Amino acid sequence: MKERNRAILDGAVLISRETAADAVLLAAALPEEAAYLRTQLEGESRVVAAAPHDGSARPAHEHDVLALPEVRLRRRGRAKVALLEALAAGLLRAGERVIIVSGSTVDGDAELDTIAVVELGHDEELLDGHPEATLDRLGALADPIVFDTVLGLCVQLGHEGREGRRVGLLLTLGDHEAVLAHSHPLVLNPFEGHPEEARSILDPATRRAIREFSGVDGAFVVRGDGVVEAAGRYLEALAPEHDVPSGLGTRHRAAAGITGVTRCIAFVVSQSSGDTRVYVGGRLLVTIERTD
Repeated sequence: MKERNRAILDGAVLISRETAADAVLLAAALPEEAAYLRTQLEGESRVVAAAPHDGSARPAHEHDVLALPEVRLRRRGRAKVALLEALAAGLLRAGERVIIVSGSTVDGDAELDTIAVVELGHDEELLDGHPEATLDRLGALADPIVFDTVLGLCVQLGHEGREGRRVGLLLTLGDHEAVLAHSHPLVLNPFEGHPEEARSILDPATRRAIREFSGVDGAFVVRGDGVVEAAGRYLEALAPEHDVPSGLGTRHRAAAGITGVTRCIAFVVSQSSGDTRVYVGGRLLVTIERTD
């Protein structure tokens, strides 16, 4: 382990003890550093760590492993993804105090350089200050493996686009019956008539199909277990313009609106910027910025 990384980790351990933190989140794929933290904090604070992830679906038994997409993300971006993954997997809970340790990559090696203290449910910098009850939805509406597969797909699509061109995407996850009841088709559903196993977002072929159909108007509707129910749905509940950040368009109003009248989670990939935004409870939860 690098001496610099050890020094940062020792600082995180001290801060965790001084603040009575519930958990320490290592938002970097550093197995040796994660093991060191667990040894230092055994019996005091939980340690949640990330692992490499190439965008494919992870095995169902890996619920306790955070899966960061293998795209270039800034420190804040990695921290945001790690927080969402941990909340969805139940490794972190609303209302907890979490120490986040992150850093940058230099010559292919990860170097830790940042420690942050976050109050889940109150922080307005990383998670937009959402109420605790809203954060709890992340783990209640979808299988954690499905959640991080969807999030990884969106982040990668925002970075890579399709065939070299940026594309937008709107996708809802969970509470699919209510979403379908509050929407109507804009186009013929390309997923209709196919068996469920051929419509699972955990299947690479299904994720490729979503990429190919990402230019279609309307939303993808995905069940909590990952089965794609429909594409090209017009979401009827639009949030007022003042309920979404200035400069964001109809996709974002639709995402905020549908999460306000149902218990789904909505993901939006911005065609103009490549940023990925997640909406819950009628509000923007987090923005994961695309990095050039």
